[in-house]
Amino acid sequence: MRCYLMREGHIHGVEFLVDGSDEELIRQAAMVLKDHASQGIDGVEVWSGKRFVYRYPPSKAEPNSN
Repeated sequence: MRCYLMREGHIHGVEFLVDGSDEELIRQAAMVLKDHASQGIDGVEVWSGKRFVYRYPPSKAEPNSN
């Protein structure tokens, strides 16, 4: 599972998450975001293979996302 580190809408790195449920991946992504906030990271995007799981903050095109 990949957690892309976002800054101003652009990818600035990637962290690998431990496989788990979507809820677990989202929890892990929240921790990654917290750990990298001091580096200017302001969002994350999580993918499980080719499947999109989660984005924070949600894009304007997906108002009802996680």
